[in-house]
Amino acid sequence: MTAILRIGLILISIMSFFVIIRKIRKSKIRIEDGLFWVVFAIVLIIFAIFPRIIYFISDLVGAKSPANIVYLIIIGMLLIKLFFMSIHMSLLENKIVNLAQEMALKEKEDRDKME
Repeated sequence: MTAILRIGLILISIMSFFVIIRKIRKSKIRIEDGLFWVVFAIVLIIFAIFPRIIYFISDLVGAKSPANIVYLIIIGMLLIKLFFMSIHMSLLENKIVNLAQEMALKEKEDRDKME
């Protein structure tokens, strides 16, 4: 892993760490969501500080470049986050549909009582 990639990982991770902490403090992001991004930043910092971990994983998997493993791990973590966000969004959409149906039934009952 090149020094430029390592420095880039450290700088971007530290910046994202502070941005997430700031958003959590201002209540613009939930703590549960912010925790994922904080852990994500810490993992990238660990990879940048201890590049032997990436070299080991690269040799284990048989990748030609350790940088490819870094990108693969980043993409994998983001796909996992996307999957869980999709599940959460589906649950919220179901709740919205149920609430709309309950409101419609309540309005119908109110109209029937008025007549």
